[in-house]
Amino acid sequence: MEKLMLTLWKPPQQSVQQWRQALLDLGDNLVSAGARTTRVMVVDEGVATASAQRITNSAVPLDGLLSVWLDSASQWPSIKALVTPLTSRLEGYLVLESEPYPEERKARAAHYRVPVGERTPGMNQVALLHKPDRMSYEHWYDTWRNGHGPNAYPLQSIFGYRQNTVVRALTFGAPVLHGIVEENFPPEAIGNPQGFFAALGDPDKCAQRQQAMYESTSKFIDFQKLDCILTSEYQLSA
Repeated sequence: MEKLMLTLWKPPQQSVQQWRQALLDLGDNLVSAGARTTRVMVVDEGVATASAQRITNSAVPLDGLLSVWLDSASQWPSIKALVTPLTSRLEGYLVLESEPYPEERKARAAHYRVPVGERTPGMNQVALLHKPDRMSYEHWYDTWRNGHGPNAYPLQSIFGYRQNTVVRALTFGAPVLHGIVEENFPPEAIGNPQGFFAALGDPDKCAQRQQAMYESTSKFIDFQKLDCILTSEYQLSA
């Protein structure tokens, strides 16, 4: 299977709640168009208290994302035809997904499982990555995937971690992206650094982990181009 990730912008005339419901209502039609699995992520009231944790450098930051798994990316036109009328702007990317650390991830995720279609507890932090100009692609990729990943996981309270390497853009003129990271955090991480860094009640540990995370991410992230968006996540199909 192949995974597509769509970055989405809300029509200005719709409320966030109306737009979210319109995206969620797409589930059956997406399945008919070939989607095997679908995940919707929306910037909404559920993550409003995490606004201080948001990082944006784009002139118009995205309002949501849609992930779909297809037998083949050749089915993309049918997916695009369904989603485009619900957006003011849409960009599509073919990605290669990796979910590292399966044993620890599954143990953590067991505490946050909900039925298909319900909101996943906590928040999904989505980071749109650009390779710094100072680095070759090979060096950047190795630093991100093999250097940072093993360090980042123990420092945070995440229970879901997906590293998506961008293979190519599917929409003409789409902004260049090299990677998209999805991290599921528990409810106590929303607007709370100590919850984010799995250091509740321990400000010193929180500060140490924040510093360690900065030192790790600064080796491969261009912070002048980074967009880090906090979203509510809905898994529409297993």
